[in-house]
Amino acid sequence: MSNSESHADSDNEEFDCDSRRIPLEHLPMFQRLASVNGKINRMKKRQLLDTMRNKMLNTDGEIDVLKKRLKNHYRMQALIKAKICESEATYFPYFVVIDIEATCTESNPADYKFEIIEFPAVLVDAKKRKIIDHFQAFVKPSINPKLSDFCIKLTGITQDKIDNADSFEVCLTRFTKWLEEHELGIKHKFSIVTDGPFDMARFLYGQCIMSEIPYPKFATKWINIRKVFKAFYFTKQVKHSVPCNLNAMLTFLDMQFEGNPHSGLDDSFNISRICLRLLEDGAFIDQNERIISLKTPTPYGKDDPLPVRPVHNIFCDGMHSHNHRWFVTRLKSLDLNNGV
Repeated sequence: MSNSESHADSDNEEFDCDSRRIPLEHLPMFQRLASVNGKINRMKKRQLLDTMRNKMLNTDGEIDVLKKRLKNHYRMQALIKAKICESEATYFPYFVVIDIEATCTESNPADYKFEIIEFPAVLVDAKKRKIIDHFQAFVKPSINPKLSDFCIKLTGITQDKIDNADSFEVCLTRFTKWLEEHELGIKHKFSIVTDGPFDMARFLYGQCIMSEIPYPKFATKWINIRKVFKAFYFTKQVKHSVPCNLNAMLTFLDMQFEGNPHSGLDDSFNISRICLRLLEDGAFIDQNERIISLKTPTPYGKDDPLPVRPVHNIFCDGMHSHNHRWFVTRLKSLDLNNGV
């Protein structure tokens, strides 16, 4: 797969800010939001709860979560007023949740080539806060066509299903048509959602190299739900030490896993439930990871580098340290009003 064919970015950049800068007309909005966030940080719990009740917001959770929820509310209102978002639901009106299953053994060698054997997707309507459709395709591997006993037991995918399945190229074409049927990427904006970076940066990226097809444009950036979950429910001081996998997230939310673990479709449904809960709790869900094109593209084994970089979206995360001086300089040059 050459760089001319791929939709992946170069790996020359150490940091990505989603290639967006604050448009001049939005600078006052960000200044007002910074002032509002400061006021929220200084609120006592009773004042915080009273404010949230007046705005009919969910008041469950610790004080840090409540503050994030109220900040997200004001941020969303500002984004809608600035016509950056269309509704209160989310920046993306639709999410496509994907949890890929791949070939495996009980102890994968360092250079083991993971081939996709199940490509599922669950479509979430963020405005209506519900799951509206799903897609599932089993894929016939070419390098390791015979599944290991460990893989069969882990995923529940039988050899018969794989033997009668289509190639990855055919399955990807079917999936693309499914997206088009829902007018995703045509009429409606959407984002891929995953549980971790591996589905896109290990399995899909590696499979496209093995199948000698371009990496799909729809998957160049995605939402790693683990990052959203930890950033929303935990403080900066503890979030890096909190275990965060699918079962841990469900347990934290007092939810039970539904279906069969390591079934790609069932995993996707459960990730969708977490996504919906985050929306209900007031989280702003936006893309936070992107694919890059490695100089030596061999993302096969567990020890190979993942071709992934973070995405910091200025409309979701606010200002970041590397842009702070630039931001302050522009504010001063405009002599903006400090009022909220």
